[in-house]
Amino acid sequence: MSGINDWRDRSALVIGGGPIGLAMILILRSLGAPKIYVSEPSETRQKQASNLADRVIDPTKEKVGDVVRDLTDGVGADVAFDCAGVKPAMWDGMDALRRAGAYVNIAIWEAHFEPNVKNLIFKELKIIGSMTYNDEDFRDTVEMFSQGEYAGKFIGLDDMVTSRILLEDLVKGGFEELVNQKDRHVKIMVTPKRELLSA
Repeated sequence: MSGINDWRDRSALVIGGGPIGLAMILILRSLGAPKIYVSEPSETRQKQASNLADRVIDPTKEKVGDVVRDLTDGVGADVAFDCAGVKPAMWDGMDALRRAGAYVNIAIWEAHFEPNVKNLIFKELKIIGSMTYNDEDFRDTVEMFSQGEYAGKFIGLDDMVTSRILLEDLVKGGFEELVNQKDRHVKIMVTPKRELLSA
């Protein structure tokens, strides 16, 4: 969706270091992207992303655009992949893009999508929406796995699980916990049987 077929010498900013952001990093690595930066405010998710990205930026402590420009010799990232879906992160991503860069929205937004029009126009940015995968994407992913493209790069499910709960606790211990305690979690594993909690 980004319009880039050859990732050599390209840079990407992944906005959001949750499960979708981590998967995006793995895909970019498998495509040969040499410079991948992640913007993520949660300390738990920063630690996860730091195992895969070249640099993790805490947007509560650093100006994302300035850091990305410093890392790209003043140019900015070629593409920003928004895996967060919140306005401040989107504006950081647009600020971090190079002139004529691409902003690819993967996130599902809870609020209105409000781009920074100044950056959009003056930098001549492209906004691209991406909902999900198609049959070709699915085939490519399976083929990459079978050829070992993710070997040594893959984060296992256990690496992402920050809590395990019973199915009966799904609402309070799962949904509400992820919404209200986002900084503490990457993924919560739900199991139907108590004996599987420690597996």
